[in-house]
Amino acid sequence: MATNALQSEADCTCPVCCDIFTDPVLLLCGHSFCQHCLQEWWRQSTQRTCPVCKEIFHMTRPPRNLALRNLSDSLRQERNKSAGSNEFCSLHGEKFKLFCQDDQQPMCLVCRDAKAHKKHNIVPINEAAEEYRAKVRLNLLNLKSKQGSYENVKQNWDKIAKKIQFQAQQTEKTIRDEFQKLYQFLRAEEAGRIDACRKEAKCKSDAMNVRIVNLTAGISEFKKKIKTIEDEMRTDDISFMLNVKKTLKRSLCTQPEPETPTGTLIDEAKHIGNLQFSVWNKMAAIVQYTPVTLDPNTGCLTVLDNLTKSRETTNSQPIPDTPERLQWSDILGYQGFNSGKHCWDVEVDGYWAVGVAAKTIYMPFVVPSYKTWAIYMCPCTNILRNLTLGDYVTEIAADSFPKKIRVLFDYDKGISFFDLDRNRIVYDIKYTFTETVFPYFRENVKILPTKLSVSVTYP
Repeated sequence: MATNALQSEADCTCPVCCDIFTDPVLLLCGHSFCQHCLQEWWRQSTQRTCPVCKEIFHMTRPPRNLALRNLSDSLRQERNKSAGSNEFCSLHGEKFKLFCQDDQQPMCLVCRDAKAHKKHNIVPINEAAEEYRAKVRLNLLNLKSKQGSYENVKQNWDKIAKKIQFQAQQTEKTIRDEFQKLYQFLRAEEAGRIDACRKEAKCKSDAMNVRIVNLTAGISEFKKKIKTIEDEMRTDDISFMLNVKKTLKRSLCTQPEPETPTGTLIDEAKHIGNLQFSVWNKMAAIVQYTPVTLDPNTGCLTVLDNLTKSRETTNSQPIPDTPERLQWSDILGYQGFNSGKHCWDVEVDGYWAVGVAAKTIYMPFVVPSYKTWAIYMCPCTNILRNLTLGDYVTEIAADSFPKKIRVLFDYDKGISFFDLDRNRIVYDIKYTFTETVFPYFRENVKILPTKLSVSVTYP
């Protein structure tokens, strides 16, 4: 069977292209060729001779060999089925041996001479394969790099998802705790005011009940006296006149007119007059207000005490990389300033920094451009230094270090640092700001509350 197949393929092979006939024609000498191969031979040799025996062909057009064409087509179809149709040209049934770089597709030898590919850049398919394999290898490296980048981002996003849940739980707990304090205060205030109302009601009720009892006793005496006098008046004249002095004396009213004392009613105005304002004013004693609060999303620090205190993180909660997050142990305040004057007090300890900074200059884990206006405590030299616009060198103090600092910020003039304990200026930075800046801190700081008061203003 294999020998017969090989013999059939040899009989159907064109002597010019050495491949299975495509649209074969027959010469008078008996030799057959592909019509395209014969025409190309004649064009190049300029003589109409047989490529095999060199006999001259005098006819204008060689006849088609239909039997050989059918046999060749059948043989080609069988070969395509056995070898896989992807390796052969669908138009000519020839095996792909070339590659058109203009059309980016493989082609057979017949396709090369087609009019559509005459001026195209055509190379052997093995050379093109090596070239494109190199390009694919490079693209594959880029894809693997991109995959690694995506995996890193996914890991970070997984951290962000866990951080969101953790933040939600912590924030919800803090909200509940803070409102619980307010509820306790309000419940205690409510109970105290109700108790005061009840005490006043009991005291005044008891006093009024005593008065009512005494008045009732007086009314009973009046009833008895009136009845006695009426009985004496119904006696005969002699009996009446015999006791007229006593009766007349008894009929005289010597009791004073009862008077209703003042302040007998509940003092409603004292208990409920401006009730909400009074409670609010009293609440000021337990409510703390800080002009600056920390933004936990901008730092790697642990933020405590209602976003007023920061310290190095010790928990195992993963910290994701986000565009808001600063490098190292820096953290920003939540509210930014783009005008006006502002002031806040900070308690510092150990390694710290305070001032203002432009939020847009930071990228996660990238060395910042130091567009800050601040002072900092250098941990290496134990010297208070300047930290303004990249200046890490200027020395401010080497012996006395403030523990409580008041930051005086003026958007149009600059920023000053005031030592609250020693009551003196620590450092001044003259600058006119042109962008939104945020309170800036580093590591161990605590923002101190300001004194809160409630006042009434009239329109």
